[in-house]
Amino acid sequence: MSLTDHARPSDDAAVDATVIHRVIDERADDHAPRRQSSEVRPGSGVLAITRGPGPGGQFLLADGVVAAGRHPDSVVFLDDVTVSRHHADIRWLDDEYWIIDAGSLNGTYVNGTQVQSLPLTSGDEIQIGKFRLSFTCRAQDR
Repeated sequence: MSLTDHARPSDDAAVDATVIHRVIDERADDHAPRRQSSEVRPGSGVLAITRGPGPGGQFLLADGVVAAGRHPDSVVFLDDVTVSRHHADIRWLDDEYWIIDAGSLNGTYVNGTQVQSLPLTSGDEIQIGKFRLSFTCRAQDR
């Protein structure tokens, strides 16, 4: 699969002004509200909102492909009209995280530069719409 193989849904849905952030913790109960643990486990990546609605919200990058966007099913759910419904994917490829723009209207930026796809480094700042997110990845213990 190439880095350009991804769906490009339309952005014509109505938007609600309510901001909701989905975050993950260690609870096994899928029906309980989820909250982010403050510790980043070895080998895991985390996005933390540093600017925009809900500063401090965190998203654990637990799957091989994590969708970021305004669609309510996005793991990185960023509810604002400046964010496309399916804005970007964060993918685990070749032992590193990549951010891949999904044809968003406003673009995806890493450290102030617009990107189509780019491997992420711990400390990178990602801009999706009016959100600024800090990427952190803790190396695996060997």
